[in-house]
Amino acid sequence: MAAENPDPIDPTLYLNRWIALVRGRVVGVGLTKAQAYRAAMQVRAKDKPLLRFVDAEGQVKTVDPDQLDLPGWVADQPLLSNVIKILQTHQIEAFLVGGAVRDLLLGRETIVDLDFALPGNGLNAAKIVANAMKAAYYPLDPERGTGRVVYEIEGPHGVEKNHLDFATFRGADLRADLTDRDFTINAMALRLSDPPELIDPLQGQHDLRQKTIRVAADSAFQDDPVRILRAVRQAAQFEFDLEPHTQQLLQAAAATMPTISGERQRDELLKLLNTPRPGPAMQALHQFEVLPHLLPEVATLAGVTQSPPHHLDVWEHTLAALTAWTNLAAAGFPNVAPELRAAVQQYFDEALAGEMTRRSLMPLALLLHDSGKPLTRTEELTPDGGSLRIRFLGHEQKSTELARAVMHRFHFSSQAISFVTTVVAHHMRPLSLAQAGSLSRRAIYRFFRDSKRGGSAAGPATVLHAWADHLATYPIGQGQQAGQALSQVVDTLLTAFFARQNEMIEPPPLLTGRDLIKMLALSEGRLIGLLLNRLKEAQAVGQVTDQAEALAFVEADPDFVRHRAGQP
Repeated sequence: MAAENPDPIDPTLYLNRWIALVRGRVVGVGLTKAQAYRAAMQVRAKDKPLLRFVDAEGQVKTVDPDQLDLPGWVADQPLLSNVIKILQTHQIEAFLVGGAVRDLLLGRETIVDLDFALPGNGLNAAKIVANAMKAAYYPLDPERGTGRVVYEIEGPHGVEKNHLDFATFRGADLRADLTDRDFTINAMALRLSDPPELIDPLQGQHDLRQKTIRVAADSAFQDDPVRILRAVRQAAQFEFDLEPHTQQLLQAAAATMPTISGERQRDELLKLLNTPRPGPAMQALHQFEVLPHLLPEVATLAGVTQSPPHHLDVWEHTLAALTAWTNLAAAGFPNVAPELRAAVQQYFDEALAGEMTRRSLMPLALLLHDSGKPLTRTEELTPDGGSLRIRFLGHEQKSTELARAVMHRFHFSSQAISFVTTVVAHHMRPLSLAQAGSLSRRAIYRFFRDSKRGGSAAGPATVLHAWADHLATYPIGQGQQAGQALSQVVDTLLTAFFARQNEMIEPPPLLTGRDLIKMLALSEGRLIGLLLNRLKEAQAVGQVTDQAEALAFVEADPDFVRHRAGQP
């Protein structure tokens, strides 16, 4: 039931083989990259694996030990090959740059988004490619000559969007363009010639081999402070280290974070929180003193002590909860009944307004769920005077207020705000239900009623948030009894939502407002809504099962009786 960190890879098991990695786990093995990739797709079709080669000495390599097959790689990328043909037909010189080249050297088999740099006009090139591919086009940054092509293809999980960005050089030539980028591992280019040529003036390949994040220029963070988050995020994503000088530059630029838009901070923060290692990433932001300028609501958590059963301070607990959630989701929710797991996955992958999924927003809820504790912390002696008890009365409400303020500052959609704040507001309820010792149908109904306000249907997310929270509360080997009680509540609530919703949460109405007006001579108004809500709950708990019982229930309602008697 507990979420565990992925076991370290034993490379001796895969000598002279390619391996496919997802979140640090080997999910495919083959004699060739293609074989390892196909094996990974059989078990983790939704993930994008990293492909690495294990040599005869057990060393894990990011590239082919003999040579990099650039022509073969380009030929295996249908979208890129198509773009190259279009550019060559129109005699447009262009270079593939940025993350796509990095991912090629990291051994990633499939690359969705492509960035091109051109000595000519990027807007014109984008228009030509869009017209040739019958794809959508729009100017991304007209002042810098950048246009975007959005090409949609039918994938195994529906329509997939591929973004192709074409930008005029950020300087006099390609070297100037690459030097103006963020990090050396993202400052390589592929000349789209025959054969293709790798261009690496800043030694990005070396830093890839050394697993190092290094700025392309000392001004990188001052030029664009969002790179502060990107540096930490990519270090966590690729399990790289920040080079010492880069660390110094990052920390020196931390105070410039508020100068960038809330939307850009939001997008990069969400990417960071959804890496395989969000805990270490957030710890790095704390270490480099970025949090006071990005999330002052979270920066205050460090050093805030708690009473048992907590064994960590609020900050360390928050990071542990983030890690627990990440491991649960990566493992496919092993604490959920097998027959419900597909529905749970679908629930979290459903997009809310702003094209953000519940899955992508969950780490933010974990990050903010105890943000109100520093403001509500009190100390008191136990009744026997023998020990100090620390309490955080009302911290859920204060955390909800802070979460709402954070999300407004970062310009999240109203539905995303509703989802996260609802999870934060109710994150203690599953634990309270477990401690009560029994779970009635009325308690189940009211939990889901209260956690769906705002149209976010946050109930299942709140349930699994509580489980991650529990895993982060106790030292290893402790809390089994509390865990068993909470596990039963988790099973019961998730079963109610995914398997018995029409019976226990959203029963089909036996009476409508029009029925009450017609059958009981009521007028439109607040009373009708009140009666229908009470009737819905009576149905959900099994108190009312047919229309006759429903009508009798309404007629016996005290507010209806007073209304009929003419009493206020």
